[in-house]
Amino acid sequence: MKAARPEGSLLAGVCAGIAQAFQWNVWVLRALFVTFLLFKTFWAIVAYAVLALGFSLLGGQWTGRRGAADELASPELSGRNERINDLERRFRDLEEQDR
Repeated sequence: MKAARPEGSLLAGVCAGIAQAFQWNVWVLRALFVTFLLFKTFWAIVAYAVLALGFSLLGGQWTGRRGAADELASPELSGRNERINDLERRFRDLEEQDR
């Protein structure tokens, strides 16, 4: 059984999942995690493992919700976001076909 990971995930998808759920910038969250990892290595690894396990058990149920930012988006931006999401899906499909 292959676990579903959030879009843009690198390892287990923890930072990407949190960023998607709260509409945060994933790279800022990853930089904060790396900083945490440098100062509190053991606790950072434990926290990441617990969150990764939680995401895999939930199956990404709570990461798909949308916040108020989507309600305020203009029609032009939502159309552009749909096109970008479509292109990302196509690229993922192409990558899976190459495997």
